[in-house]
Amino acid sequence: MKALKIETDGKIELIEITGDTVDEQDDCIWGILGGYFDIVYLPQSAALLVNDEGLLMCLPVNLMAMAISGYPILAGTALIVGVEETEDGGIFTDCPAYYASFAEKNSVLV
Repeated sequence: MKALKIETDGKIELIEITGDTVDEQDDCIWGILGGYFDIVYLPQSAALLVNDEGLLMCLPVNLMAMAISGYPILAGTALIVGVEETEDGGIFTDCPAYYASFAEKNSVLV
């Protein structure tokens, strides 16, 4: 699964979330974000994932993720993935092309 990774210094890149199962993909996401994550839903059937305790851990503020999501404060590395609704809720999918294009245009947007 492809995800858009947004670092706190403004660097953005498309990365691969590894794993054949939801649990394996969650483990990969936890490793990238440094722990459990919160979900901020975005337009275009997407979600922004960010460390659940980023502020408590004193991670740097992520201005790019805040600008994209409109969320007032987010800390630490963020990921944007697609979301597909299912009968059981939703599953993560490849980052929608709209957001993936951010990585193609600029690797640093600050």
